[in-house]
Amino acid sequence: MKPGFRLALLLPVAALVGCALPSTSATDSPSSPVPTGNWTNWQIQAGTAITSPPNTYPSFLGAIQIQSTQASGIFTTIEATGTSTAEEYSGTYVASTGDVTLATYGFGFGYTEPATLYTLTPVGVVGGCVYPPGYTGAECLAIFASPSVGVQIAPLNGTYTGTLTAINTTLVSSGQATLTLSQSATPNTDGSFPLTATLTFVPVSGSGTDPLTGTVSGEGISLGFYSTAVVGPAITLTASTNPAGTQITVLSLVDDDPGMNLDATFAGTLTLQ
Repeated sequence: MKPGFRLALLLPVAALVGCALPSTSATDSPSSPVPTGNWTNWQIQAGTAITSPPNTYPSFLGAIQIQSTQASGIFTTIEATGTSTAEEYSGTYVASTGDVTLATYGFGFGYTEPATLYTLTPVGVVGGCVYPPGYTGAECLAIFASPSVGVQIAPLNGTYTGTLTAINTTLVSSGQATLTLSQSATPNTDGSFPLTATLTFVPVSGSGTDPLTGTVSGEGISLGFYSTAVVGPAITLTASTNPAGTQITVLSLVDDDPGMNLDATFAGTLTLQ
C-alpha cells in the first residue's frame, strides 16, 4: 500500500504565501517536440469525480512519462472559457513513496501513485504563479489551489462488442457492433494518443468493415472514417472509456456518407472481449 497522498509541488514555500512567479499564458510555453518513449494517458480534474468531457475547471488531459527519478508531462488545459494549447511539464518521481510532481509555466500539481492502477487518486493543483524548473524572474502575488482528482487510463487495445441503438429515429433498427482498437504508446504533441480502429456495424458499414482513425485523450475518444464523397469524416464516433479500458460508452455514432442515405445517430455500450 502506498503512503497517503502528500502534496509535493515543485514550488518553494514562499510561492504559497504570495511570493511567486507571474502567471504566463499557454502561448509563452515553448513548442512541444514530438514525444518519444512509453507514456501513460491521464485525466486530472477539479473536484472529486472524473467526467467525459470534463465539466469542472481547471482540468487537464494528457500524458505522463516516468523515467527513473524524472517525471515528464504533456497536458492540454481545459478551462470554462475554452481549451489552451498543450504545455510541457517536468518534475520528479520518488519510487519509495510513489510521489510524482510536475510543473510548467502556468500550473503545478502533485500526486501519489494509487495502490491499484486505473483508480482515482487525489491531486493537488496550484495555478496562477508557478516556478517552472530553472526559471529566474520577477515575483507576483497571485496564486490559487484547486483540490482535484486524477486517473490513469489503460491503453485501448482489443476488440469491443455490444448493441448500438438509434437515438433519433425509429426507422433504423439497433444492431450488434464490433469495434477493434489499437492505441499508440507514444502521444501526439498535444498529449492525446493516436488510435486506429475498425468498425463492423451493419446499419453503418453494411456487410463490410470501416477503418477509423482518431485519438483518445483522457477518457474521451474521437474517431472518424474519411470518404472522398464527403467533405470531412463520413463516419464520426464520439465515445468515452472507463479508466480500466474494459468498457466503451458510445455517445454518438453518425454516418454522413450520402451513399448510405442514413440519417441516424447511434449510442450504446461496448465491452472488451
